[in-house]
Amino acid sequence: MRSFLNYLLPDDEYKRTRILYFLGESAVILAVGALIFLGLNIYWLDVGDIDLTFTLTMVFLFILCYTYLRYIFSGIEFTNVYNQKQYKKERKVRLIAALFSGVAFFLVTFLINGKPSNMEDWLDIIGPSVFFIIFFFLFDYISLKRSYRKNKELTDDEA
Repeated sequence: MRSFLNYLLPDDEYKRTRILYFLGESAVILAVGALIFLGLNIYWLDVGDIDLTFTLTMVFLFILCYTYLRYIFSGIEFTNVYNQKQYKKERKVRLIAALFSGVAFFLVTFLINGKPSNMEDWLDIIGPSVFFIIFFFLFDYISLKRSYRKNKELTDDEA
């Protein structure tokens, strides 16, 4: 099938199918939510004018976050982690990747904001960078842990 999504999705057929399901789930949730909100707005609530930019941004963020979180919690990202040694090695790689990404985030923020003049300005640069590292590693760790458990169960079932 020809689609622009073929360029955005992974080559692995299982991952591709799961991501398409996640995108479909997010679309259905958004459609049902929009219908409920529309019904409430017409018959019960009078929200008035809603900012279109805010609404479209929220729709985009919902689709993005829902699909990403479902992907992370599904445990399909790390298909090559089957034993403890591979798990520990990949965890170390993920930590290093998070640290380097955090440093890059820090440098970009530093270049955009310029040299801080006081402690509060330094915290405005360092704080988000630290949170970026924590969440980046946390999401990778959760995905790795779930993938490891899932892969281990699959290999135990085959044995």
